[in-house]
Amino acid sequence: MKRIRSLLESFILTKLKLTFLSQLTVCSLAISGASPSFAGTFNFAGEEYGVDVITHPPGYRGAGANLTVTLGISPSSIHAEEMVIPIQNIISTWNNLLPTINNTVKEGSNVPADHFDFESVVLHEVGHCLGLGHPNLASESGLDPENRNFTQSIKGVDNQFNLDRGPDGISGSGDDLRGDDINLHWFRKHNNNPFNIATTVDMTTYSRELSDLPPGNTFAINADRRVAALFGLQNTEAIMQQGARPGEAQRTLAADDVATLRLAMNGLDRVAGTADDYSLKLEFVGFTDMADIVFIFDDNRTSFSMSEIMAEQITPTHFVITQARTYFNSNNLWFFNNIPSPSPPLHSTPAPTIFVNNATGSITLSQNDRLTLTVSLNPGAYGGNQVDQWIQAITPMGTFWLNNRLEFIPSDQPLRVYEGELFAMDHIPIASIAANTLPVGTYNLTYAVDDNLDGIANGTFSSSVTITITP
Repeated sequence: MKRIRSLLESFILTKLKLTFLSQLTVCSLAISGASPSFAGTFNFAGEEYGVDVITHPPGYRGAGANLTVTLGISPSSIHAEEMVIPIQNIISTWNNLLPTINNTVKEGSNVPADHFDFESVVLHEVGHCLGLGHPNLASESGLDPENRNFTQSIKGVDNQFNLDRGPDGISGSGDDLRGDDINLHWFRKHNNNPFNIATTVDMTTYSRELSDLPPGNTFAINADRRVAALFGLQNTEAIMQQGARPGEAQRTLAADDVATLRLAMNGLDRVAGTADDYSLKLEFVGFTDMADIVFIFDDNRTSFSMSEIMAEQITPTHFVITQARTYFNSNNLWFFNNIPSPSPPLHSTPAPTIFVNNATGSITLSQNDRLTLTVSLNPGAYGGNQVDQWIQAITPMGTFWLNNRLEFIPSDQPLRVYEGELFAMDHIPIASIAANTLPVGTYNLTYAVDDNLDGIANGTFSSSVTITITP
């Protein structure tokens, strides 16, 4: 049995100047000294143990299970009481395992401009403690700061990183020219987009092999905020992307974070729905040094934050974390959020909205008015997924469904208005009717979006409006 000690640190970005504190040391306890390696999308993937390594949370033994990972605060640590709510919040975030967009908040956050948000940093560190690595090259690559946002990889036979940003000039995007660098990042085969997530996440939908990239892509994309802007997304970045900025809160996961952990949860065969899959629940066990993951302020261990991880190699390509300790340095200005996080998190699920005359909720119209219906949709991190969409009207004349020709048809059976990829919409008109052509009474309209494409009206996400027509 090999036991591995991995040190993974975060870095600070202060006043646009990068100070990197991160390092990765991998060593066997049976020998003295340490040999360098690299953290990929999964800890321990790289030159020493192989590029296909997947690392699992504490407790996994290769068979299906409901894992519970315990988190505790060292009783001897300073700031112990202040850590409680942020740690409870990140437990909820990882347990929900919901992808979000717009997850980096500076203006409007409750973090003072010169402080680091403890909750954001610990959310990242717990990702390491569950097995996840940096999706970008990060500081463990030894590269200059301006080159550390290229997608995680190891050097090829030329023994150097090839770092050409391609036509868009953005490192980490899909047109990067990386020579013979060997990719470590698992990407979505369908679109190489780390900001949305497939319905099924396993080796059939995600790959590390560049031959599986969609046409027009030359390298795997990582979920850096500058890359997000290329997809029309603002303030969105994977929590596992290395970097902490003062005055900023990043308290929810991006699609890439969720997909990576879900891939690991498929077990040894990397296929969803088989006997070696596992579920995962994080549990706060209070002030103790005996938890699977323990948090402690210790200025002798790190200058910012660091996760010290012990792991066991259970197959040639699978590691299991056996113990983790996360350390923080008290000399930094830390902000401890004392507000419980919303559940589910904001921007985590598709958000359909139906409007009547630009109003939501309920509206009263006279028969002299005109009734205009529009719909909007924020797909969240699920853009590109195949779904059914439905619009139902319950009226004094019976139940109607909007069909794909934008006609309201009387039917007791649901009719789809749309089937296909989920995409953003903003006040798309679906009907404009003179109110005097409708009977007086109450009309309830619902716009529903399913989470799949099966022809069955599930109404997973929905929005409704009530219209009262008076004489």
